[in-house]
Amino acid sequence: MEFSLAYTRRMQLSALVMPRGEYAVEELQPGDSLALFLVRGCLQITRRRTGEPATYSLHATPSSPLIILNPGTYTIVAERSALGLRGSRRAR
Repeated sequence: MEFSLAYTRRMQLSALVMPRGEYAVEELQPGDSLALFLVRGCLQITRRRTGEPATYSLHATPSSPLIILNPGTYTIVAERSALGLRGSRRAR
């Protein structure tokens, strides 16, 4: 669930609320970026490639925010109920 806090043509800052088990799919194009800053909970982020299993798994926690710069399709799963901020910048 996402609540927009600030929005410009290329940048967006929103509140991130994900109950345990909820997932979201993010597709980043070249030049895009995504930042996840948590106050509570844990998110697992995996990158998918067509016809292949997930290549790696990243975790965002309150003590370790995550910034994703590489293009690709990412699946974000809430391992524990999460509350925080989601910032994105689109190149287009």
